[in-house]
Amino acid sequence: MPTSAKTAYTQVTRYVANSAFNQAVLFFADGSYLQLEHRSIDTRWAKASAEPSMADSVCQAMRLFRLNARHLQLYFSDGSDAEFVVHPPSPHASGDGQP
Repeated sequence: MPTSAKTAYTQVTRYVANSAFNQAVLFFADGSYLQLEHRSIDTRWAKASAEPSMADSVCQAMRLFRLNARHLQLYFSDGSDAEFVVHPPSPHASGDGQP
């Protein structure tokens, strides 16, 4: 049986975060998404776009998450964890497909 982290890794299609790294969204292959916010100790939440969905399954399996400029880390009740990182655009990318 796959871990919750492995399921998340195989189902997430995109990860985006705002420039302050206090809000993020994980998009899943089934079209659902998971919104996360972590502004302070008192303001930390995650919400799935729909239920039932992959976002809802991942949200229900989470016990904690960490969101900062370095990464989004999801900690699951089965003991597994998944890390997602925003990859900045290449400084050499011109937008026309040429390096």
